[in-house]
Amino acid sequence: MHRGVHEFIRWIDEHPDFPGLKLNDPASNADINHLEHQIGTPLPSDLRLVLFRFNGGAIPSGVLLSAGGPGGHTIESALRKLAQRLERDFLDPDLLLPFHRNTDGAMLAFDRSAGPVADTWPIVDYYEDTGELRLVHRTFDGWCRLCTAEWSSNDFLAEFSLDKYLRQGERHVAIETDVASAHATVAHAFRRAGKPEHALESYLRAARCIPPLAWCDWEALKLAALLGMPEHAYEAASRLATRGPAKRWSERETTPGRIADVVGTLAKSARDRSPWVRLLDQMAPQAGEAADRAQVLAVRKAVCMEEMLPQKRPSRQISVAPDPEDLERWWNTLREGYKNGTIRDEDLLLDSNLEVLRHHRAFADLLRIRRDF
Repeated sequence: MHRGVHEFIRWIDEHPDFPGLKLNDPASNADINHLEHQIGTPLPSDLRLVLFRFNGGAIPSGVLLSAGGPGGHTIESALRKLAQRLERDFLDPDLLLPFHRNTDGAMLAFDRSAGPVADTWPIVDYYEDTGELRLVHRTFDGWCRLCTAEWSSNDFLAEFSLDKYLRQGERHVAIETDVASAHATVAHAFRRAGKPEHALESYLRAARCIPPLAWCDWEALKLAALLGMPEHAYEAASRLATRGPAKRWSERETTPGRIADVVGTLAKSARDRSPWVRLLDQMAPQAGEAADRAQVLAVRKAVCMEEMLPQKRPSRQISVAPDPEDLERWWNTLREGYKNGTIRDEDLLLDSNLEVLRHHRAFADLLRIRRDF
């Protein structure tokens, strides 16, 4: 038995009256054998150990699915519903294997497509309403360890807050240092806490993991550009410029043209522009739209020929903070918009109408505004 599974079982045994805890009696050999026969594959050994102690039921983080018996929260029923939703064969060996439902509605499942041996399957969370899927635990043992760490923390029953969210992410990172979603949680918390340098480091760590969260490089590039940290920006931009299929670009949540607009400004201030130009050369052929490709080429030409950069292509048609002809009022409008979330980092970088204000105010100061949930 792995350490985390042992801690999980022991914690439950020692806290029978903890809020939200109501587990079923142990599963029998017949229950487990029937389930494995029905789904056509063995269960991971650590999950079997847990089910032999508690055959599903309520735990403080959600509902542990059962191997069978009374009640509708079974692994088999969840798998059948998932197969129906995804229009796939129930016995497809690569179909996710659900075992838990979080309190936020996400389903935790083993990713059976990740390997032929059950004990090597990582854990993903899956949101049925959006189809979003991401790796959240490298092992079932890691999930067990995080559960007990969360339930044992002083703030588990406290009201949700930004500080609590940060501590949750930090606990996850301490347990599974190679899981991108853990670093992304910490990055998002630091960003809202007004600590952009810490957020930048965490976004980069998330992007270095295997598998990475590809959109974290775009977030890191924007932060690095606003903070004036070209080395960090180049690391993120290098991964963003790597050739990839349309699906990969969708995961990056940006386009070659928008990256080029950020890269162009950084390249203009660099002593050696050639590394940045090589990134632009990598991105131009990958632009899916003609206008996007033209933007990359225009930025490249401006960088190489000492010309003015082309006008940036913002993601919004209307400026997020039109010039009120009063710098102080303009700055206050920008501050308020950033604080309440109507203005984003992307706007600060790509909204050309803000260029005048950029010469009078340090936009990096906006990143240090704390924005509680």
